[in-house]
Amino acid sequence: MRKKIIFSLYKKEMLDILRDKKTILMMIVVPLILYPLIFAGSMFLASSMLTASTSKSYRIGFENFADEQTMIDAFDKYKDGHDYTFVYYRPGTDEDEEEKLRNGDIDAYLIESVSDNKPYYQIAYMASKTDSQTASGMIKDILQDIQNEKTDAALKAEGLDPDAVLKPISYTYLNLATDEENAGYLVGMVVPFLLITSILMGALYPAIDATAGEKERGTLETLLTLPVKNLELIVAKFFATSTVAVGAAFLNILSMSLMAGYMLVSAGSVDATADLELSSFIPAVIITFLCVLTFAMFASAVCLSACIFARSFKEAQNYTTPVMLVFMVCGMAGMIPQLTLNSVTALIPVVNISLLITEIFSFRFEISRIAMVLISNLAYTAVAVVIMGRLFSSESILFGDAAGSLRLLESRKHMKDKQIPGIGDVIMLFAMLLIVVLFGGGILVLKMGLWGLVAEQAMIFGLTVFYAWYIKADRTVVFHLHAPRVPAVIGGVLSWAGAYLLVQLLANLVTVLFPGLASNQNAQMLQELWTDAPKWLMILSSALMPAICEEWAFRGFMLGSFEFKFKPAVAIVLTGVFFALFHMSLLQLIIIAPLGILFSYIVWKERSIFITMILHFLNNLTSLILEEYQEELTEIFPFLAGELTAGGVVLLLVIGSVLLAAGLLIIHGKKKEVSAS
Repeated sequence: MRKKIIFSLYKKEMLDILRDKKTILMMIVVPLILYPLIFAGSMFLASSMLTASTSKSYRIGFENFADEQTMIDAFDKYKDGHDYTFVYYRPGTDEDEEEKLRNGDIDAYLIESVSDNKPYYQIAYMASKTDSQTASGMIKDILQDIQNEKTDAALKAEGLDPDAVLKPISYTYLNLATDEENAGYLVGMVVPFLLITSILMGALYPAIDATAGEKERGTLETLLTLPVKNLELIVAKFFATSTVAVGAAFLNILSMSLMAGYMLVSAGSVDATADLELSSFIPAVIITFLCVLTFAMFASAVCLSACIFARSFKEAQNYTTPVMLVFMVCGMAGMIPQLTLNSVTALIPVVNISLLITEIFSFRFEISRIAMVLISNLAYTAVAVVIMGRLFSSESILFGDAAGSLRLLESRKHMKDKQIPGIGDVIMLFAMLLIVVLFGGGILVLKMGLWGLVAEQAMIFGLTVFYAWYIKADRTVVFHLHAPRVPAVIGGVLSWAGAYLLVQLLANLVTVLFPGLASNQNAQMLQELWTDAPKWLMILSSALMPAICEEWAFRGFMLGSFEFKFKPAVAIVLTGVFFALFHMSLLQLIIIAPLGILFSYIVWKERSIFITMILHFLNNLTSLILEEYQEELTEIFPFLAGELTAGGVVLLLVIGSVLLAAGLLIIHGKKKEVSAS
């Protein structure tokens, strides 16, 4: 790549972006004007509501009181202590208090009765009316005061000290957190979501303008005729979009910081924060800056990849709506108390950035986790840029019918029968499956145990089936619903067995080099769920259901879509990588990716998803057996416990390679033809 050309294109993209009124509006006007107006309006509204609630007179009534005046005198005695103002409504004998309450003539009324020789009161109010709710709360406070007075009088009459009887012990809170930790906790709860949202909004409009905007103006064709490489053009657009995203993020933070400072000064809280050691936040600010940079690049690449499918600005907004929803939902991860940064969440895009910023502002610095988050985001950015490069190199995507890439947004009645899903459909389904597993699946497993796993897999299967049905996909072709050949099944089993031995060696090597990766919280959770569970339920939830449902989604829908858009090798590798990413564990990524690629190759070769369903079941069943009978099997096969000698490594390499080669040789025949209706 030529740096001068890229820099020239970068300047051109930046000028185009800064000339666009929508970008200026979202980047400058919104953070610098709209946010302060929102904050100021919120403060004014809250202040007005508080003032109105104490200065307004509330109309209250009484029902079934033997001595109504005594209660009114008690209200008059205590209401001044709460700054309450009441107007007493005395209905006539033929009036209905409930009707008056519903009509708004009174805000609340008190009903007296006798229960166990004691007065019993009910506060009647309308929860659907603000004034009625406020009045009921005021009545409750005064009744509490009356109750306390009568209790104290009764105890004193018996010669007892009310404080000694009612408060036999005293306690106070001792907050050991420093002022910096308290402030950091509050910042860490709010800032991640605001940063992620502002970066996304900053990247969104430049990405739309650099892709769909160029198409709509008819200037993309001109750019492609210039003596520049596609990669140079892509890199320039990518860096320009990332620059605007970072700028928007810092403008948002600056605006919010100034507004927060103004609010502190207005509230007279400056002294409370004057003792803060701001220098203690410098490491957190530096790491947050790195997070902003890496996430801005990732968000820019994702937005550009999504927008390139669109032919117009309006269409691009439709395509980026799901991206915004996914990013914003994942950006709220830092607000979930039970969700922490670990080896699994550190690899989940967007979620890892949110959790990392929350952790570092709480002064929890773990270098390995920080490195994992930053490196994984750079890796995801690289993958997104590669995908973006492939998309920019495809004339059918740049100048073809973009709607075919994401058919979910079309009306079903206008769709053709037996069509092939687009790349947008694959990405959309993958995002939906991740949300199902991260949120719905986690809740189901916590509530239902192994049956929750069954329900989670059923959701994966059902969502994939529904998506394919809605876009009228050619199910036989996309899902590879051909009967398997017996030799292919035998070859598949042999190749899986060889690959299984080889990936176990790879996993042991990675565990030795990086011991921290050996901890797998998903595996630990499964072990807890398997404890005392029936064997058939373990097999159903952890072996059979994933074999059917995950294969249906990945070796079915995704591979069946990729192979019509890319070369076979690219389609096979992409499917394997997506399958590995779905399991959200770095160690599992290393183990599953090669197996996923092998399974994808077998399905592509044989056109039968049923073969890999069998292999997937065998793989999961083997893992289950190894976990259930770990002690017995590790005595026979020490390599399962990571105890490998040089001779053992060579032996396993030879056996694994021979089995893999033999299996592939058996299934390596004439590939069945792929036909799309």
